[in-house]
Amino acid sequence: MRVLSTILLVFLLWVPVAAADEFAELTQTNRLLQAEYELAKSQKLYFIFDLQASEIFYRVSGITVAKLPILSLRSWGRPADGIAYTLTKRTARKEPEREKIAIPDGKEEAKPATPPPPPKPGEAPKAPELQALEIADMPTEYTLQLDDGTLLTVRSTLSEKADFKEKLRYYYDKYSWFFTRSLISISHHRQGTSYNEMLLTLPEREARMLYWSFQEGGRCLVHWP
Repeated sequence: MRVLSTILLVFLLWVPVAAADEFAELTQTNRLLQAEYELAKSQKLYFIFDLQASEIFYRVSGITVAKLPILSLRSWGRPADGIAYTLTKRTARKEPEREKIAIPDGKEEAKPATPPPPPKPGEAPKAPELQALEIADMPTEYTLQLDDGTLLTVRSTLSEKADFKEKLRYYYDKYSWFFTRSLISISHHRQGTSYNEMLLTLPEREARMLYWSFQEGGRCLVHWP
């Protein structure tokens, strides 16, 4: 009888907690739906970082046009739920670079450009070469800063072609992440501010695709874990 009473007491205590958790989840989902409705009305591309489902969705007018898998997630802090964010800054460990074109300053005599050789008889003329950045030129390690200061740090899985220095840095970042973030968080706490960061690991190509497509000024929603 005493055992039965204990089980009944535990059940009665657990039911309100479970109901509160379910209510909080429904509230968050409702806020996300309302925020997405506003983004969908713009008919522009926006992103949903669904950290619970471990996927990143590209959407236009509420329709998913592409999605990327999140292989692993580490989180520090808890930002506000159910609001639309704006990407204010992208910072990469190695920024993509375009080919630099030398512009004459007027002090030296400009040399005329050498015209390309004429096409051979029966051969079509060659089109001019365009220097354009492609997905393969995009970085695989970078940080996306949202307008409330939250950081989404993205990195790819370790490449098989990585050298010793890249492997050393990769494992150092992996195993020191929580320690370094605790120090950063203490510093922010002393200044009266909060520190929120999510570390997302993506496949290499998908990490490049996200940087290539998510431009500064872009909008997104985040379903926090």
